[in-house]
Amino acid sequence: MPRVMLAGVGETMQYIVHDYNDNTIRFILRYPGAVDAAILSRAVEAVVFSVDVLHASFKPGKLRGWWKVNTALPQESYFTHIQTENIMEAATACAVRPVLPGSLCQLHCSLVQGREESTVVVNISHLCVDGSDGKYLLGKIAEAYELIRTNGNADGLAVKNGSRAAEQVYEQLSRKEMRQLLRSPLGGVKTTFPYPDQEMGEPRMTLQTIPAETMAAARARAKAEGATANDLLLAACYQSFVRLAGLDKDAPVSVMGMMDLRRHCKAGDSEGLSNMAGTLCTVLPQGVGKDFSHTLAQVAQQTRAAKENPMAGLEGMPLVHGAAKALPLWVLLKCVGWIYGSFSIGLTNLGSIPCDDLALDGLTPLDGAFGGPLKKKPAMQVSAASFHGNCCLCVAGQYTQEDAKQLQALLAGMAEEIAQYAANA
Repeated sequence: MPRVMLAGVGETMQYIVHDYNDNTIRFILRYPGAVDAAILSRAVEAVVFSVDVLHASFKPGKLRGWWKVNTALPQESYFTHIQTENIMEAATACAVRPVLPGSLCQLHCSLVQGREESTVVVNISHLCVDGSDGKYLLGKIAEAYELIRTNGNADGLAVKNGSRAAEQVYEQLSRKEMRQLLRSPLGGVKTTFPYPDQEMGEPRMTLQTIPAETMAAARARAKAEGATANDLLLAACYQSFVRLAGLDKDAPVSVMGMMDLRRHCKAGDSEGLSNMAGTLCTVLPQGVGKDFSHTLAQVAQQTRAAKENPMAGLEGMPLVHGAAKALPLWVLLKCVGWIYGSFSIGLTNLGSIPCDDLALDGLTPLDGAFGGPLKKKPAMQVSAASFHGNCCLCVAGQYTQEDAKQLQALLAGMAEEIAQYAANA
């Protein structure tokens, strides 16, 4: 008798938007040498079988979704080894492939190798994890790799395996506090990306790197002005977008940021693997203002207020979670188009990726990229992560070559805004 698990509201909420994004987050790590394919495959297998949901298939029922736990998996369901001269091209092709909810496995690793380099691509279901827990699993793959290389097995591997319930983020709140959360997290200003055409196009990734020395100088200046690295990226996104879209500097504009909600959990972390990403909508009702510093000050004021708010990021969640529990899945699927269409352009910042912790056989990643769920038009999200201090910006989406030029211009504009700000530090 196959083992089954009832899907929680977190999985349900992610699944119902699968027509608008691909329910997958992705990481690319570039290593300066040969990674052992056999050991990496065993390491990925050890991580996958350490948590039930990672080797399960999501099944959408008529009323509620559920997971079928798979007791045996073919290697190709969780690991692929590719040898090629065009490493980055092959790695990007692997990165844009989705982990479908119904897949046998919810994590897939591709090892793309050339003569002198190895690139590791890890795709993980967004039904199971967000960027923070995705980063956590990267570390566990590296840990399992070293255990197998040293001991011949991964017996000492421990992966968090407790409750995955999305409700962990507000279970400590009072009834009065819960009532305060029954409001929309949206800021009232809808901002959409100016795609050149309506064609859906193909899955693509657009990348831009901001050098470590530029980011360091910009962060130092921002810190003196009471702003963070995340504020820098948001302000740069605003400025670049307004210029690209040809908007007036006093035109209302909004960018949907994301925040990790684990600070609301009892121990500051979810008990098990989970998606604990919440929305943080920033809005500039009077526009970006006269210059970058003005935009940065407006953004920092809003994000600072959110950090001081003990319930930041939780607005609307009890309402959405309640609907996910009470309404049949087919009803939720019909409603989601209206809800999803209300979101602005977005930016998510995963922060620093600890490259030293991801070493494989003594090889530390040279650089990398993080991409959130592959969005479909009209949505657009910039994902950011830092490797050795270099900030990599990424847009994963389904778009045309003309769209790609516009998106590249947006990311290049963000890098230029931060470089100019840093130059005046």
